[in-house]
Formats: sequence, structure tokens, C-alpha cells
Amino acid sequence: MTLAVKRSSSISKIINDKGIITHFQPIVSVKKKSVIGLEALSRGICPDSGGILPPNTLFSLAEENNLTLDLDRLCRQKAMENFNSLDLKNRDIILFMNFDTSIIDLGIVGSGHLLNQVRQLNLNPNNVVIEIIESRVNDTRALNEFINRHREYGFLFALDDIGSGYSNLDRITITKPDLLKIDRSLISGIDINYHKQEVLKSLVNLAKRIGTLVVAEGVEREDEAITSLELGVDMLQGFYFSRPMAMLGNDLQVFKERINLISDKFKNYMVNKINDAKYRHMRYQTIANHIIHNLSAVNSGAYNALLKDLISQHPNLECIYLLDEQGIQISDTFCNYRNILSHRGSIFRPAPKGADHSLKDYYYLLTNTGMQRFTTAPYISLASGNLCITISTLFKVPENDRRYILCIDLNQNL
Repeated sequence: MTLAVKRSSSISKIINDKGIITHFQPIVSVKKKSVIGLEALSRGICPDSGGILPPNTLFSLAEENNLTLDLDRLCRQKAMENFNSLDLKNRDIILFMNFDTSIIDLGIVGSGHLLNQVRQLNLNPNNVVIEIIESRVNDTRALNEFINRHREYGFLFALDDIGSGYSNLDRITITKPDLLKIDRSLISGIDINYHKQEVLKSLVNLAKRIGTLVVAEGVEREDEAITSLELGVDMLQGFYFSRPMAMLGNDLQVFKERINLISDKFKNYMVNKINDAKYRHMRYQTIANHIIHNLSAVNSGAYNALLKDLISQHPNLECIYLLDEQGIQISDTFCNYRNILSHRGSIFRPAPKGADHSLKDYYYLLTNTGMQRFTTAPYISLASGNLCITISTLFKVPENDRRYILCIDLNQNL
């Protein structure tokens, strides 16, 4: 028997014998301190050895033998049967099921098969989330028809693997999902990767604007969980809480301790972060006041020399410069040049004397709101590549009774 024939007969036997087992992985809400749902993950039982076949191997075999539709339906059937057999005290627990969207190209839209499966098992479609990867289907119109039809029945839809491979934001406009599931590739190490944090923050902000919930997948470490929560993720899923496993209804209670633990850790983290921010801003205010005190003691012709001297006294200062009331820069920009990236082109260089800053938030939000001091959100400095904030402070000089704006860029890593 050739290998191809053996592989074909193996997957056929798995399907005919219904040799599929379902493992579940919890999806938790730390804010609600509860398990919100269970994702069903299918494994095959090898007919020859009785060993477990992972889902990638299982579906690759099915695709090779044009049996994807049969396998997908069997996996969903088993998932719903096993979910239905759980002795769940909370009947609002949601079942998350993967749906191989490539079968939509086979013309299955309108068959009613999924709805019939759900009805036969007396499941509520409102408690079933269909996870899809839009990029696997060629017929976008058929996909939209499938989503719209099943949404009318009450099913929820999650767009899976956001942030992985070639995933594009236009997938969101096509599918209009109820949930976004952020891929492990974006969540891994997010606690130490600022760029990943900003990408996730943008996705969370987008989701909130369009009425979509966000699930962070592949959370393996406490710090990944805390950072994801800080950035606004609604639910967490991953090995930090549990590996996929065969489950009994009362098994949900074992996650309670871990959920309560991360809840307390997150609360303490945020309190400490707020206290740290207060201390930092007191320190920054002291620096700004020290600089303004020195500027007020000299005439305007000495500003450049004084700024050059002052920046050397404060190692966490990246750049320092002065604006007039119209937002025009009246001094040179003085930098701690050990922080500046020498390989970057002129477009990234600090602004020169005479530059117009009137459209910068640290100018117009300061001058148009009556505030005396404004602090920007953290950003990556174009000049240094470091994480910085800019603090602008309005002050008056006794020499000519004119008002100026001191701008200081501060390195957040020092």
C-alpha cells in the first residue's frame, strides 16, 4: 500500500468511525472574574496506533483527499455534542468553534447544515461563536452571504488570527465581526515590545469604535496578561490559564483561582503605575521649573547659551527648545547628542530655529485651553528612537513682559 493510499484510507477511517475528540480551552474575562467561553479544538485518533493527531495534520490529510467539508462538519458535530454534555452551572457559557472558510468555495452556503446541528442539540445560536479566517475563502460574496444569514439566526462571529501572516485590516470591513481574536504572534512578549503594544492599542481602539470585543490569544505569561489588560483587551486565552483539555463541567472552577490571582496582580500593577507616574511628573515639573527660573534671570539674547548648558545638567532630557506665543521656535534645538540616531536622514532631525510648531498638540492644546502646562502621550522620538514625552510650559519673562513656551522632550526609559 502506497503512502498516499494509506494516508487517504487513514483520514477516511477517522471520518467514518467519527474518530475525533474535542479539547476545550477557556476564554476568560478578568474584569468579570469568570470564564466567558470555551473554544473547541479538535484532535484525531489515529486508526493504526490510537495516537492523537493534531488539528494541522488532521486538516492537511482531509484537504489532500477532498474531505475538508466532511471533516469540518464532523469536528463541529463532536464539539457541540461534547459541549452539550458538560455539566455547566452557567448556561450562558459561549461555545467558540472554528469554521474552515475554505469550504464556502464548495457552494455550501444555504445548506442549513450548521443551523440544523445546533437545533438538534438544543443549543442557543446566541451562545455560539463561529471563528473564521477570511483569507482562506476566495468567494467573498458567498462568505458575506454565509455571515449575514447565520447572524440573522443569532450566531456570533469572531475574526481569528488578527496580527498574523498576511492579515489585513480590510478583513474587518468585509466581515464586520463581533469579536477580534488577536494572534499569539502579536501577544508574545508584548510586555517588553512597545511597537506591539501600540499595534494592539490601535486594534483595541478600533474595536471599541465599531462595537467589537477583543480576545488576546496565546497568553502564556503573567506580564503578557497584565499588559493586554492594560491596553484594553476584553478577554484572555492561553496556556497561562489552561492548555486545551478534555473537560468536565465542574472543571471551570479550577480556573477561578488563576483568574482571581491575575485580577489582584493587575489591580496592584495599575495602582503602582499611577503612583509612579505621579512621582515622574513631580520630577519633570521640578526640571521645568528649574529651567524656567534660570531663563527668567537672563535676557533673551542669552537663551541659546543657557539652554545648551542646562540640557547637560539633566541626562533624561532628549531635547530642549523655546517657542513664542504664535508657536514659532525662537531658539535652536539643543539635544543630548548621545541619544540622537546619527544614521537617520534630515527628515528626522530636530526642528531648527524659526520652525512653526503651531499645529503640534503641545502648542495648540496649551495655548487654547488656558493651561499652564501640557504633557503629550508617550511616543517614539523620530530623532533618537527612544520612548519620550514632550512637556510644554507657558511662562512670562520680566524683561519684556512677553510669554514664551518651554518645550522639553524627556526620555521615558531613564
